Amino acid sequence: MSKALNKKDSTIGLYRKHYGDVKFERIGLFKFISENYAYGEVLYPGCFIHIAPSFYFPHVVYVDKDPIAVAFFADKENILQFVNRNKRYKRSAYIEFKACDYLEEMALAKEQFDILVSLYAGGIGRACKKHLKTGGILVTNNFHGDAENAVLDNEYELISVVHRNKNTYAPVHNDSLHMVDSLTKGSVTKYIRQTSQGIEYTEPDDYFIFRKRRAKERSAIQWAG
Repeated sequence: MSKALNKKDSTIGLYRKHYGDVKFERIGLFKFISENYAYGEVLYPGCFIHIAPSFYFPHVVYVDKDPIAVAFFADKENILQFVNRNKRYKRSAYIEFKACDYLEEMALAKEQFDILVSLYAGGIGRACKKHLKTGGILVTNNFHGDAENAVLDNEYELISVVHRNKNTYAPVHNDSLHMVDSLTKGSVTKYIRQTSQGIEYTEPDDYFIFRKRRAKERSAIQWAG
């Protein structure tokens, strides 16, 4: 394992330190998405070492250039063993990691993925949407204004807001005003807090689900505008 990882931390120990032990895995979110919106191949740019999507989706491609992430994913054997012990599906997990900048060209096919995950890393919805299938979904919060940017992009349609209440995730039903208002309330500071250990992320109350529109739907919007 690379020296970029602290010697006292095992690969899985490092994951638990950043996510499991601080209850920041968001496992319930991925469970909710798999059961209600989409199930298929997942692309997770800017992932750091957050492997929770693999507990509910058997095919996930992770992308990050952070040296800690690169060293973490190099220990693929231990990661796969951990995921296969915790997964909620029958088949063996498939995990691929790309050590690159997702804002640049990636060696991935166009319209390959059913789900694009954008959490705490800016610009994913715009930079990576070519890899999302038509009809596929973008899952995001409003960190860096990602959800607001998606609303303004006619290739995306906002189809749901998923509200978190402790460890429960549920859609906001038939409330378009709430869907819009939620976007105006999500500043960067809402997702960050100062602790004795320094700055850390906090989980937002709302996540936003967008569908990638078909070309004729986008053309109709442009014509109406």
